[in-house]
Amino acid sequence: MIGRGRLCLDVLLFATLAGGVASGGCAARPPSISGAVTERSEALALAWNVLSENKDVAGILAIKSVTPETGTLIREIAEACRRTAGTIERIAKAEGLPLDEDGLPVAETRVRASIRARMTRELLLASGPAFERSLLLTQVEALGYASNLLEEVAAQLRAAERPGPAIDIEAEATRFAELRGRVIRRLRVEDASAA
Repeated sequence: MIGRGRLCLDVLLFATLAGGVASGGCAARPPSISGAVTERSEALALAWNVLSENKDVAGILAIKSVTPETGTLIREIAEACRRTAGTIERIAKAEGLPLDEDGLPVAETRVRASIRARMTRELLLASGPAFERSLLLTQVEALGYASNLLEEVAAQLRAAERPGPAIDIEAEATRFAELRGRVIRRLRVEDASAA
């Protein structure tokens, strides 16, 4: 039986590996007027990149088997990512902001790509309950990161006096947090049935 402590340890491990955990040490500095536009643009671009990478997560179900409940949940996650990425595209287009400049250092971009490739390989090599568990764990991290990132995007939009788009993005942040909770509950069900 895999207990709650093991679940927490697994989640922390995947959180570290997924590259979405911010490294601390630097205090946030207040942006300048032009810096605020750059920060909003970078936040939108980063959110769009994260969601675009995860919108095809359900594609793995074409070659790997999971329980019907997990399959349904993974397809919902993919659709939420696709829908929210589209919302971000519309916001960026309306404001004339690029989505190809996320402000990440080149090294961070390379490390994230390397982690993504390794995790994809690991998922493709896994099978059965181990695959399903690994897939769900990747989604716990991805959804938590996306939810927090969308909250930041909403804050940036509010600061720019864009309340309509901010409300839309806040709703999506809440949706991602809810999906994350469902994934965690699904992991608990899988753990209980494996015991």
